[in-house]
Amino acid sequence: MRSLRGRLTLGVLLLLAAVLVAAGAAAFHEINASERAALDDRLKRTAELTRPTAVAAVQQEVPADDPRLDAVLRATGSSLLVRLGRIRLVHAGPTPPTHGALPRGLSTFSSDGQRYRAYVTTLSDPDLGGRARLEVVSSLGGLEHRIDELERRVALIGLVGLLVVGLAVWLIASVLLRPLRRLRTVTASIADDEDLDRRVPDDRGPAELRSVARSFNAMLARLGRSAADRERALAATRRFAADAGHELRTPLTSVQATLSALRRHPELDGARREAMLDDALTEQRRLVDLIDGLQALARGDAGPLEHEPVDLTELVDEVVTAAAARHPGVVVRAELPEAPVVVEGWEPGLRLVVENLVTNAIRHGGAQVRVALEAAGPMLSIDDDGAGVPDHERDRIFGPFARIDGAETPGSGLGLALVAQQAGHHGARVEVTTAPTLGGARFTVRF
Repeated sequence: MRSLRGRLTLGVLLLLAAVLVAAGAAAFHEINASERAALDDRLKRTAELTRPTAVAAVQQEVPADDPRLDAVLRATGSSLLVRLGRIRLVHAGPTPPTHGALPRGLSTFSSDGQRYRAYVTTLSDPDLGGRARLEVVSSLGGLEHRIDELERRVALIGLVGLLVVGLAVWLIASVLLRPLRRLRTVTASIADDEDLDRRVPDDRGPAELRSVARSFNAMLARLGRSAADRERALAATRRFAADAGHELRTPLTSVQATLSALRRHPELDGARREAMLDDALTEQRRLVDLIDGLQALARGDAGPLEHEPVDLTELVDEVVTAAAARHPGVVVRAELPEAPVVVEGWEPGLRLVVENLVTNAIRHGGAQVRVALEAAGPMLSIDDDGAGVPDHERDRIFGPFARIDGAETPGSGLGLALVAQQAGHHGARVEVTTAPTLGGARFTVRF
């Protein structure tokens, strides 16, 4: 009974058996009551019909072995007895069973292991003084035998019917559960192959099965996304470890060499010592920038976070204001629309794009930076008045740790890689051209 088909068959059989037992019990109760009522009616009618004969037999001393009366009583399986006290005045029919005093009316008694039904009435004859009793007795053996035989036949028919119904339910359940077996086969195949990109058919079978298939496909989709996120996180972790091991080695070695030199040569003059300390601090800042950049890259590679509406106008204004405050020697000008420009995205990621592009323009430009946001698109452009980006470098500079040949400006080499990463997460495209007015580089982000 572990299978659904077996449980369905057993459930139907148990329900049908309970119905048959209840219906059979009610039917046999009615049949038994009807048969007994018919017997009681026959006993009463026999007593009424034989009353004149019994009175005449007592008054006229008719012989007790009247063949006509015996034939009638034997045909009904009854015996007739007229008593006056303990004296038998008249006896007709089969020999009556031995019994004690019976009450008037209908009653049931047992004698020699058999059950009998009796009807007792008083002969209303003035010559007999009202003390003569007419007893009509009939055996219950025939009636009970008929009822028992009927019960056995009905039980046999019911058992055969249950077997036939059980076989039919088993076959019908096999047909109805065939789509479920197909679904089980497909799901087992997906589990064996570990292929989360496969889907089970959800356009065939009953509505309930199609609903289960759609739910299973939705679960596979969630598992696939979870597996992809996990793989991205693992890849990001591996990339972070590899990049950190590769890129941090040089600044750490430089800092270690500087500190070792300072310890070995305490006699160095103050100017030389200050210069070496400045170099160590520069390398330490580079280490911090590298670690921050690597962490941002790893977080972005691990997968996009929840997106929500972000006002680019407000975000760009905040970034430009902060950059101008940090770099008072550079003119940072913003050209923003009056109305909000809203996009769906991850606010920290979008802020990272704007901040890195503005910082990159300030670092590689001269004295001016122009930041413009257009609602159509939307589109963000950052211009500087620096040397610009050569055509053959415009694709390479978006890779991690990529730097323009000959560039001497400080940096970790991760800023534009972060821009490209977050732009990809937001469905944006980054282009590098020449700034038409300032003459330097123009970075354009088209959403």
